Amino acid sequence: MVKKSIILFVFVSLLLSCTSENPEVVNAAPVGDKVWVKSESGKKTDELKANASSEGEQKEMMSKALQTLQAGYNASKGKVTGVDDVTVLLDDNMNLLIENKSGGMTTTTQANLKSLDTDFKNIEIISDAQGNAYPGFRVKILPGKAKVVVLKNGTKDKELDYLEVILADRADVHHSISALTIAAQIAQNTMPIGVD
Repeated sequence: MVKKSIILFVFVSLLLSCTSENPEVVNAAPVGDKVWVKSESGKKTDELKANASSEGEQKEMMSKALQTLQAGYNASKGKVTGVDDVTVLLDDNMNLLIENKSGGMTTTTQANLKSLDTDFKNIEIISDAQGNAYPGFRVKILPGKAKVVVLKNGTKDKELDYLEVILADRADVHHSISALTIAAQIAQNTMPIGVD
């Protein structure tokens, strides 16, 4: 009986220690640039309604949040070493893809939004004041979840326990942290909605 319990314990431990794989990329589409629609009435409430996502449209809400990250990369183009033509994409399986075309190479960073740790205490700020060339942040992966995969020209280069974003401006870093956290919370169904 003790031997069976030990074997079962070892098997379960091995099973839990394995990280899951990222879901297959399906229908990845660029999140696009942030566009603010002005209302004809000029009322702020009408503008908010015109720019709101459709209720229950998870992917649309995540895409709108991730447009802030796209804007940060657009503002960093040519300023941050190695950041050139960056496209932020989202697919049907909630995979975030950051595709950077620079120096004849395409580097794609893939992270599943369900794997990201959305606790602000676990997000590491990379400060340019600490000797780094540019500001940025690292979002850790939740234990046992799919790791971040980095591809170089379509070939897997490495796996990481965090998603790293480097931008040119501190304000863009802070806005992007919030946007990425919101998108991940939507994917994980942990987004606080409404007030009781």
